[in-house]
Amino acid sequence: MPPIDPFQQRAQADRARREAQGLWRQRRIIESCDGRTLLHQGRRYLQFASNDYLNLTLGGASPSAEGAGASPLVTGQHRAHAELEQQLCALTGYPAALLFSSGFAANSAPFSLLQSGDRVLADKLSHASLIDGALASPATLRRFPHNDMDTLGHWLAQADSPTLVVSESVFSMDGDRAPMAEMVALCQRHGALSWLDDAHGFGVIGESGLGAVESARPDLLTLTFGKALGAQGAALLGPQWLIDALLQSARHYIYSTALSVDQARRVSHQLSRLSEPEHRQRLWRNIDRFHALAKSAGLPALASDSAIVPVIIGDNERTLAVADKLKEAGIWVPAIRPPTVPKGQGRLRIVLTAAHTEADIERLVVTLAGILEEGA
Repeated sequence: MPPIDPFQQRAQADRARREAQGLWRQRRIIESCDGRTLLHQGRRYLQFASNDYLNLTLGGASPSAEGAGASPLVTGQHRAHAELEQQLCALTGYPAALLFSSGFAANSAPFSLLQSGDRVLADKLSHASLIDGALASPATLRRFPHNDMDTLGHWLAQADSPTLVVSESVFSMDGDRAPMAEMVALCQRHGALSWLDDAHGFGVIGESGLGAVESARPDLLTLTFGKALGAQGAALLGPQWLIDALLQSARHYIYSTALSVDQARRVSHQLSRLSEPEHRQRLWRNIDRFHALAKSAGLPALASDSAIVPVIIGDNERTLAVADKLKEAGIWVPAIRPPTVPKGQGRLRIVLTAAHTEADIERLVVTLAGILEEGA
C-alpha cells in the first residue's frame, strides 16, 4: 500500500525548499486597479505591472466593468476574486479554492504536480482537457473502462506509486454520471488522490444543486462557471496544501491574466441564486418531459440522468444530415462525431434548459421523429 498522502508529503517538502530559497509565491489582494494605479491595503500605488496596455480594463460596455489586468500574482488578485474563492469554499465545504479563466486551464493545472513514476488513472470518457493534461505530464496515463470501478480497484491495488484518479461527475457527451462515492472510497482505501470534474453537475444535480459534493467529496474538485452559472471561468477546490502547491507550480495560473473582476462578481451573484429552486425544478421537469416524449416517439435517446441527452444516429454523414434537416426546420442541435465520440456513435447532443417550454420540447421531438422516419 502506498503512503497515505504521497502528493501532500511532496508538496510540504517543496514548500520548505521554496521558502528556504525565498521562492514561495504569495498573492496580494488589491482593492482596485487601473492602467496607472492600484489600491492595496488602503494605499494608492503608481503601478507599472499591469498588461492593460490601452487602459481599457475599466469602462467599455459597462461603466462598472472591470478586467483583471495581469496574472493574479502580479496585480490581478482583486478582493472580488478572494471573496469568490471564500464563497465557493463556504458553499462546498472545501478549505481552499483557486480561480481560473477557463475550465480547460483549471483541468490542466493539477498535472503540473506530477513527476516521472506517478500514475494517472482516468475514466475512458474523461474530458479532453483532462486527457491532454495527463499526456503532457511526465506521469503514466492509463484509462479504465467507462465507470468500471472493478477495473479501477484492481489497478489501484497493482502498484504503490503515487496515483491520481480522474473522472467527471456528469459526462459531457453521454450525459450519465460517475459512481462518485464508490470512486472516492476506492481512492481513500488505496491512498490515491481523487479528482472529479463537476463542470456539468454543479448547479444541476443534487437536492440543493451543489453537484458532486452532495454525494462524494473528492480530494480535488473542478467547478466551471460557463455552464449552469451562465458566466465564465472555473475554480479548483481542495485542501489548503494542494491549492498552495498549485499556486507554486500551475503555469496555467501563474502566467495567465486573472479572471476579470466583473466576471468574478457575476459568478458570485449567480452562486447566490442556486438557492432559488424554481430554476432547477423547471429544468428537471423539462428533462423528464423530453424523455417521456422521446420514448413515445421511439427516438434512439440514451437514458442519461442529466440535462444532456444524446440521440444516437451512428453514421457520420447521416448524423450531419439529420442536424442539417433540423436547422432547416429552425432547430439548432449540434452533430457530434468521432473523435469526440467513438466511431459509429455519431449523435445529436440535445441539452435541455429551464428556459425551454413544453411546446419547445414537443416541437423538437415531433420534428426529429419526422426526419428520422423520412430516412434522413
